[in-house]
Amino acid sequence: MFENRKFTGVGLSEGETVAPICLYAPENHLKVRERALVDDSEVDGEMARLEKTVQIAAADLDKWADEVTEKIGKAESGIFLAQKYILLDNTVLTMVRNDIRKRRRNAEAAIDEVYKAYEESFLSMENSYLRERSKDIADIRKRLLDILHDTNDGFKCEGRHQCARGAGKIIVAEELTPQMIAKTDFSTVKGFVSAKGSRTSHAAIIARALGLPAVSAIEGIFDKINCGDIVYVNGTLGTIIINPDKALRLSVSQKHIDSGFCLVPSLTGVETMANASLPEEIDVIKSVCADGIGLFRTEFLFIRAGRALTENEQLDIYSSIVKKMDGKPVTFRLLDVGGDKPLPFMEFRKEDNPYLGFRGARFLLGHKELLVTQIRALARASVFGEVRILIPMVTDLHQWRKLASIAEEEIASVEHVKENVKIGPMFEVPSVCYDAEVILSEADFASIGTNDLIQYLFAVDRNNEHVAADYNPDHPVLWKVLKMLADAGKKSSKKISACGELASIPLLAKRLVEAGITSLSMSPRFIPVIREALSEKK
Repeated sequence: MFENRKFTGVGLSEGETVAPICLYAPENHLKVRERALVDDSEVDGEMARLEKTVQIAAADLDKWADEVTEKIGKAESGIFLAQKYILLDNTVLTMVRNDIRKRRRNAEAAIDEVYKAYEESFLSMENSYLRERSKDIADIRKRLLDILHDTNDGFKCEGRHQCARGAGKIIVAEELTPQMIAKTDFSTVKGFVSAKGSRTSHAAIIARALGLPAVSAIEGIFDKINCGDIVYVNGTLGTIIINPDKALRLSVSQKHIDSGFCLVPSLTGVETMANASLPEEIDVIKSVCADGIGLFRTEFLFIRAGRALTENEQLDIYSSIVKKMDGKPVTFRLLDVGGDKPLPFMEFRKEDNPYLGFRGARFLLGHKELLVTQIRALARASVFGEVRILIPMVTDLHQWRKLASIAEEEIASVEHVKENVKIGPMFEVPSVCYDAEVILSEADFASIGTNDLIQYLFAVDRNNEHVAADYNPDHPVLWKVLKMLADAGKKSSKKISACGELASIPLLAKRLVEAGITSLSMSPRFIPVIREALSEKK
């Protein structure tokens, strides 16, 4: 057995774990056989098979939606209702029916060809959200073929007495499909590894809601791994290690033992806050006694809905989060889209380098209607507790003042509690760091996006395996910039928090505090570990 084989992909959900694997079988329909129909009675028979198959598939999607609502949450069940809408789309079904009648061939062949063509048309679209929906079409095609053949995708060991169906294991699959989500009990699953999948996929959002470490984009994963292998998964770094050595296994296991909920109280003078993307994560955040939410990524609410949310819809969501946090502050980052996160309901201009393009603060200024609606909803939610409004990807003093002015004007126009609303920038772009003193004299607080700051400071994409080694959180230049920001915060008596990978690594978290940063925000699973580390005597 070869040990410590490391592969880098894309982190879908933060955290680390180590466990044996459970292989989920890839597509069973690599070759669909075509059968000619000799007379009209056979054609009618195939049409009847098609209609019955569609009815069964629709009923399955309804059943799965109910099960997922109960196991995970109502929002996640929308995946299956969306698939049902595609399944019952008369345009596609008519194409399948016409194919059976005109080409006089079996339902399997017609379904396979029509849905594949439909899938490919979505894959060719420039909008990444629409490309992602091609996977829903592929799921529907596979499900229809499963029903026609009375087969199912499933765990490779399914049917054998030792099959755990993922319990206590890391699921390895070609892709994390909604069908798999519906058929699996995730209460004891340790994590995911897949060959395909993006951070905005349904599966990625669900993995984060469940708090399970997940890594995707490990090409040819089934050629690299065997039943019986043990895998270390780091969803924060986007890496996996097949058959890690004993020292790493013990280290990760010990962290899980030591990270008991609320065992270490919050330290005086150091806030340990939680990062979140969905309302469903609040229970986990409260269970570790977080001092508040230091980063709530609001864009995932829009991505999940697939449309622009109204002011009142946003108010309902934000208010419920603030109420559940029982008086602890909640930092809502305004829509941070562009780059790798386009909105599904908007056309984005094609850019040669979207990470340096129309995103973050630039996007907000270019779409004032979205900006104003979100600010108004957040301000109105302040009647239930402290709301911190965080502006992403600010590039300079002028841009900060422009956005702050819009925010202040809208906040003044709605009912709110003045002392409960705070506005601050996110320091992620090197240029704005040199305006920190002036900005912090005007802002209420600030946050440092350490992941992007490193990326832009050293011109390195950490998801690019060819240059990932240059993504160095220990580089002295980075710590000069962090010290400069901490000093600016101290001079203005404004709180600066650090969120991202640095805050969740014990040694680096200690260095952040030593540099003068007294608020750290991280995935909730790391809060007990970081508190323990910060409480240790030197």
